[in-house]
Amino acid sequence: MTFLAIATGDTAHPAYLMSVFKPILFLLVVSAWGWALAFISADAVRYGLAMRRTWELIHLGSWVVAIVIGLMIPFFWLGLPAMLVLCAMAFSGYTIFRNTKVPAAVQWRLSMDSWRQKMNARDQARAQKQAVVRMMKADGELKEVPTGDDLHVAAHGVLEQLLGFALPRQAERIDVVAESHKASVAVRVDGVSYPLPEVDPKTAVALIGYMREHAGMDLSERRRRQRGTTKIHAGDYGEHELTVIYSGTTRGLSLVVEIDRQQLSLMRPENLGFLNSQYAQLSVVLDDLKHVVLVACPSHQGLTSTLGSLVSHHDPYTQNVVTLEDEIEVDLEGVSQEEIEPGTDAGTVERRLAALLRAEPAVIMLSRLTDPSQARLVAENASDTRFYLGLRADETFGALKVWLKAVGDTKQAASALGAIVSQRLVRRICQTCRVAYKPDTSILKKLNLPSDRVPQLFKHSGKVMVSKDRTRPCPECHGIGYRGRIGVFEVMVLDDEARGMLATGQLNQFRAHLRRRKMVYLQEVALLKAVEGMTSVSEVNRSLATDKR
Repeated sequence: MTFLAIATGDTAHPAYLMSVFKPILFLLVVSAWGWALAFISADAVRYGLAMRRTWELIHLGSWVVAIVIGLMIPFFWLGLPAMLVLCAMAFSGYTIFRNTKVPAAVQWRLSMDSWRQKMNARDQARAQKQAVVRMMKADGELKEVPTGDDLHVAAHGVLEQLLGFALPRQAERIDVVAESHKASVAVRVDGVSYPLPEVDPKTAVALIGYMREHAGMDLSERRRRQRGTTKIHAGDYGEHELTVIYSGTTRGLSLVVEIDRQQLSLMRPENLGFLNSQYAQLSVVLDDLKHVVLVACPSHQGLTSTLGSLVSHHDPYTQNVVTLEDEIEVDLEGVSQEEIEPGTDAGTVERRLAALLRAEPAVIMLSRLTDPSQARLVAENASDTRFYLGLRADETFGALKVWLKAVGDTKQAASALGAIVSQRLVRRICQTCRVAYKPDTSILKKLNLPSDRVPQLFKHSGKVMVSKDRTRPCPECHGIGYRGRIGVFEVMVLDDEARGMLATGQLNQFRAHLRRRKMVYLQEVALLKAVEGMTSVSEVNRSLATDKR
């Protein structure tokens, strides 16, 4: 073993025997050489190269020489590199020979570009595997996630963050607004907007462009309002359709992303959530193919769904049912639906409504009453056609005032009116984490609730106990305290006596008559839902905050 020693003065130290890591390193190099030999042999067989045995012998011989040289050099850190150089020379010789025999596409390159391409390919593959959200093509195939220097990398990252919050909570939409110096992003869950951490304006603009591109929009158009759809795959949360609505102004850009809008299934009117007494009165009006039914509520409170549901009460295959809508949000089977283009003036809408009336339909739904001329036309034809009209009003009496003023003729307006439905969407309290409490009698009195019949109410929590002193976010509502929404309704049904009082201006008697007929106000219905444990008093107050009555 004298050739293994390192001479230091008069004393020889056996380097390989005295060191712990040097023999291990030596064995690793030997193992790597063995792998390289097997790799060369397999590669030559794969491409049918001649001289396979020759190159195996060359590689083996170079390694024998390398071991001898390495052991003869008394300095380990000089011998080991010398061994690697000899082996690399043999491998390089095989590479040169191989590249003359195989197609260019599979030749080995040692350039920086080749190395960079391999690294990019590895990063790309890793990004696709780790992606939480993948865009989908029309045929269902997944698109590549942007990586590297792609300008959409940051945009896709923000989209994953937004959908990571939205999908578990069954959010209905995402709002993105980008101005020159600021941007805002929010997720709407059950009618409540949850702002997310601030996003850089450039990233917000990139996100808007990214979504527009995948929704098939014309990117050269910055001002025109556009709408498109795209699909995503979100791992455990499955596939979802996104409706993308874009608009641009001089101030900036805005984008609305509605989640699974087309999957909205309309309920039958009897399943919307009316009280039994309410639906018993309303059903009589629905079965009578005359008079006007007004549906009134503030924005984002389910106006479109309720209008569509009431229309679905009629059989479109035995009756001529048509609609004139600002935007066709829900496809109604068998119903002839027409869309009003944005910016259409009131006169054009009136002419289109008149054209529909000439076809003598049994039912017409107008999604939004925008002009007195439309109201007068409806009132004139309500004796033999059922109309459903949408209004933006807080409650039934507010909608009644709008209707009377729009028609202009009180007698004609009263004669044409059959019912008014006002509604709110109230968040349903999470049944998993809700907390029961005994309400204060003074609060119950203020709410006009009998204390002897309300032993407990519930408040939202968003947390569940995991031990005596520790809680965690509720797995059902993900910490919000609510999950889903329920409808609460105020229904004003007019009989002949009520129409007579209204026509003669007897408003006090009109109100008293409705109450005698068991009309229940919106707040009373909402509080009944709270007493039943379906929502909370705080949610009722939030939802009905705009009710001025």
